[in-house]
Amino acid sequence: MKRFIKIPSFWFTIVLIIVPIVIYNQVSAQSKTPTTEDIYFQGVHLVEVEKDYEGALQIFRVILEENPDHPEAHFQIGNIYRLTHQLEKAKVYYQNAINLKPDYLSAYYYLGITELELQEYTNALEAFKQAIRLDPDFPEAHYSLGLTFLNLEQFAQAIDSFQLAISLKPNDYQSYYGLGISYKQLGDEQKAISMFIKALELKPDYGEAFYELGMIYTLSGQDQDAINSLERASHYLPQQADQIFYQVAMIYKKEKKYAEATEALEKAVQYNEKFTDAYYFLGWFYNQNRQFEKSIAAYEQAISLNPDYPDVYYNLGWAYSEVEQYQKAAETFQKAIEMAPTDTDSHYALGWVYGKLENYGEAKKAFQETIRLEPDHAYAHYGLGMAYLALGERGLALEEYKILKNLKQDIANLLFDQIYP
Repeated sequence: MKRFIKIPSFWFTIVLIIVPIVIYNQVSAQSKTPTTEDIYFQGVHLVEVEKDYEGALQIFRVILEENPDHPEAHFQIGNIYRLTHQLEKAKVYYQNAINLKPDYLSAYYYLGITELELQEYTNALEAFKQAIRLDPDFPEAHYSLGLTFLNLEQFAQAIDSFQLAISLKPNDYQSYYGLGISYKQLGDEQKAISMFIKALELKPDYGEAFYELGMIYTLSGQDQDAINSLERASHYLPQQADQIFYQVAMIYKKEKKYAEATEALEKAVQYNEKFTDAYYFLGWFYNQNRQFEKSIAAYEQAISLNPDYPDVYYNLGWAYSEVEQYQKAAETFQKAIEMAPTDTDSHYALGWVYGKLENYGEAKKAFQETIRLEPDHAYAHYGLGMAYLALGERGLALEEYKILKNLKQDIANLLFDQIYP
């Protein structure tokens, strides 16, 4: 059986620390006319408490109509645009705030966060450096700088930044996670493991740390530890559980524990009913467990999701053969050949199934094409010899025997015994 393994890339997720904006109590107006300060804090309340971004935006725009040089209003509009994922607009207003107030720490920090989300890592780097210049004891800025270095693949600098963040905020689980990722990228698996474990001590429901721990255990051959970590990760990361259970299944596959692998993939497709690769391997595992009807159903589901998947057609053809649905098998192998015309295995399989259908003329053609593509394909020479015999062409069958003698003597002997019973 052909095995097509497609391991999905699964990059880590780091949740950005967002420094909370201080929420002020609304100032009770002592007069009938509210001050600019009163209006400003009403807007802050709408952003922080009510999450009424449109209402807050109107308030801050009114302030800017009265006073275009109000840095805090520019800053708050930047926050609204960032929170509503209008990142380019957010950048403009954060920069406005900085231009009006060059020592505006929060504006530099959130400008960096915005640049980070936009994957403008060099710009993010400069913004976070400015924030740290203004406040060297700002742990979130050090963490975010580390995250930026990580994205720039500057792992030694990332480690320095995460360690500084931890020195200022010892319970910063995300910085420990960042250290784990950095050490992993540098190939220091033991340090990475210790950092992920420390992150989990601080945050026991940290799904990303469980996932990365599982992947490192997988690389180091600690399969049961890997499975345990990945299964815990699936509990905390339900949106990624399909990929996680797929990884678990691949570990069981390596160990040839096909029943357990099947169970893991069944969970994967419960989370994602359109997971084509999971259905493909479900078909393969069901076949290994001799559950041929289930194998056929899984392969057919994979094809319904992705009709352009030649390996599925190949395996489905053999599954049909196992339940003696030879005509369906032939049609399926033909489809595999249409999609991959030079695939010798599919041509051979088609010849084999035509033999089962006693269509020896078509079997001969299929075996001849297999040999054209792979001249030393011993089983194709045997199949061609058997097709010649069925068609009454004993001399040609003997020629195949002669070729087989130089390829695989035991198969040659089988053919000879058929030629001269």
